[in-house]
Amino acid sequence: MPKGDLPIVIAGAGPAGSTLAMRLKRQNRPVVLIERYKFPRHKLCGEFISPECLPHFAELGVLDEMLSSGGDRIFETRFFESGGRSISVPSEWFGKGGFALSLSRARMDQILFEAAKRAGAVCLDDHVVTGLLYESGVVSGVKVRGGDGAQSEILASIVIDATGRGRVLSKLADKLSGASKNNKPQFIGFKSHLTDVEMQTGVCEIYGFQGGYAGLSFVEGGEANLCFLARASLLKNHNDAGLIVAKLKAQNARAATTLCRAVNTQEWLAVSVPTFGFNLMPEVEGLYSVGDSSAFIDPFTGSGMLMAMESAEILADYISELGTENKSLKQLYSSSYRQRFKTRLRVSGIFRKVAYNTTLARTAVWALSLSERARANVARRTRSTAASDLP
Repeated sequence: MPKGDLPIVIAGAGPAGSTLAMRLKRQNRPVVLIERYKFPRHKLCGEFISPECLPHFAELGVLDEMLSSGGDRIFETRFFESGGRSISVPSEWFGKGGFALSLSRARMDQILFEAAKRAGAVCLDDHVVTGLLYESGVVSGVKVRGGDGAQSEILASIVIDATGRGRVLSKLADKLSGASKNNKPQFIGFKSHLTDVEMQTGVCEIYGFQGGYAGLSFVEGGEANLCFLARASLLKNHNDAGLIVAKLKAQNARAATTLCRAVNTQEWLAVSVPTFGFNLMPEVEGLYSVGDSSAFIDPFTGSGMLMAMESAEILADYISELGTENKSLKQLYSSSYRQRFKTRLRVSGIFRKVAYNTTLARTAVWALSLSERARANVARRTRSTAASDLP
C-alpha cells in the first residue's frame, strides 16, 4: 500500500486529537484515533471552554450537544486577590455568544470522541501506544496494546502526538534521538469536583495565593470543579492536595468563603507541569504534535482548549493543502504554529509572574479595577496572534 494511502494515526482523544480527526475525515482521509483510557474518563483540567471554542463546536456539528449536557454557562470570570478585592472579565469580550461553558472533560471529551467515530474515524479507547515504528529513520506507525493485553502494530502515513502535557509519543522519539530530558516539575496541578460550594452559577472565580492560584466553576450535575496550580516547592515532596487547599483558604478570603462547606465527590487528580510555553516539535520525520503536546499556556487565561482546537485546525488545513508526503508540511506547520501562539504565550508568561506573587497580584487587581478598558485590553492579549499586539 502506498504510504499516502495509510491512515493518519492520532494518539490522544482530547479536544486537539478528536477535533483533528473530525477535520481530517472531512477531507476523506483515513484516520485512527487512539485513547489510552476508556471513556468516559476524568481528566485534570480547569474545564473552562472559552467563548471562542463554541464556533469550532458549531463547525464540527457538536455545539447543540455540548450546550445541552448540563454545563454552566459562564458570563463572567472574576479574579480575587488575597485581600478580597476583585476584578471582573465578562465573557462577551471574547466571543459573540456572550458566554463561556463550564463542562467536565469526562463529558466534553466523550462527545468529541463519539463525534469523531460518527465521522468515520477508527476510534480505539482503552488502547496504549507503547512504541513507534520506523522505516529509514522516519516514523511509519505505532505499536499499540489494548485493554485486553493484545499487542498490535498500526502503519501510518503520519503520526500525531495529541497526548497533552505528557507528550508520550514525542518522548518516545526523544529517547531514540538521545534528546530525552528529565526536567524536574516546576508546578503541580490538582483537580476535584465538589458539592456545597458557596458560589452563584454563571461565574468562574479565580483565587490567588502565594505561589499558586485556583479556579472554581460549576459543571454539570450541580457539582463544581476546583482546579489549581501551585509551585512544586510548596509541597516539599508531599503530593497532598489538602495542604494546598488549606493554604488557599488561609490566604484568600473569598476562597475561604466559597469553600467553607465544600465536600469532594471524587478523588483528587494530580499532574506535574515541568514548564510553560512551547515544547520542541519532534525532530524525527513523520511525527507531529498538537494541543498541549506542542505548547502549554497558563490555565488562568482560560484559553488552553481554544489553543488545542486552533492547532488542530492549522495542521488539518496544511494537510488539506499539501498532503502528508510533502516535505514542507512539517516546516510550514511548525512555523505557522509558533507565529500564531508566540505572542499570547509571551504575554501569559508576564502575567504569570504577577499571579504567583500576592503583592504584585494585589497591586494589579487594584490598578485594573480603575479602568474597564484596561481590563479588556489585558484580557484580549491572552488571545493575541500578532507581535504587534504586544504592550
